[in-house]
Amino acid sequence: MKHSTLLLFFLFFSFLATAQVGINTTTPNAHSALDIQATDAGVLIPRLTQGQRTAMVAVQGMLVYETTANAFFYNDGTQWIELASLASVNRTQQAGSFDVGSTSTGWQYYKIVFATPFTTIPIINLTFREGSGTDNSGSYSAEHIKVAKASTTGFTVGIYDNANTNDVFIDWIATEPTQ
Repeated sequence: MKHSTLLLFFLFFSFLATAQVGINTTTPNAHSALDIQATDAGVLIPRLTQGQRTAMVAVQGMLVYETTANAFFYNDGTQWIELASLASVNRTQQAGSFDVGSTSTGWQYYKIVFATPFTTIPIINLTFREGSGTDNSGSYSAEHIKVAKASTTGFTVGIYDNANTNDVFIDWIATEPTQ
């Protein structure tokens, strides 16, 4: 009888138990599945070559470090997407400008997010230039794309060259996005 009571006791409490895994902590955060604490070490993500990464069965949300490209990749459920690394992106912000650059070749995608609503009508100047170094003189070798909010209901997009000849501007009315 004593053994069956003890067995029932353990079975009952095993169903009530929830588990968080903690590494270097005796009290893992209750809202996490894994809580790692350290003051002198980091997390080492699995390292794979490009061939190993593309050959594996990927799961949405999977993260790996590819040694061929020296970059992190995550899987969105249908494809592997490279994360921008701080080593390849140079970001500076000076006097209202925001420069983003990359040493990578091929297509580069950048997303601009404004955390605070504008109090005045904004003009967003996107400038594309080629070259190296930190030339901030305003001498660009490529065209500019200017996106300006012309009113509360319209936008202007302009493509122009450095000499301000052969300029093209397109106006359109758009619905303000809601958040």
